[in-house]
Amino acid sequence: MTVLAAIERLTDRITRLEKAVKAPPRKSWKPREIAAMTGLGYDTVLELIHDGTLRAKKVGQLYVVADEEIDRFLGTKEAA
Repeated sequence: MTVLAAIERLTDRITRLEKAVKAPPRKSWKPREIAAMTGLGYDTVLELIHDGTLRAKKVGQLYVVADEEIDRFLGTKEAA
C-alpha cells in the first residue's frame, strides 16, 4: 500500500467516524445488533422475542427492539 493510499483510507475513515458522531442517538435495534451488544447468540435473541421475554415490534419481516426494552430486559434501568 502506498503512502497516498493509506492517507486516503485514513481520511475516509475519519469522515465516516465524524458522520457517525453527528448522527442522532439510536432508539431501536435489530436482533443481530442486540446479539452483538449483549454477547447473546442471534438465535437466542430471536427466541426471547418469540416467547415474549424481549418485547419487539415487527416491521414487515424485521423485528425492532426499543432501547428501553433492552434496558428493562437487562435490568440496567427502571422501565416506565
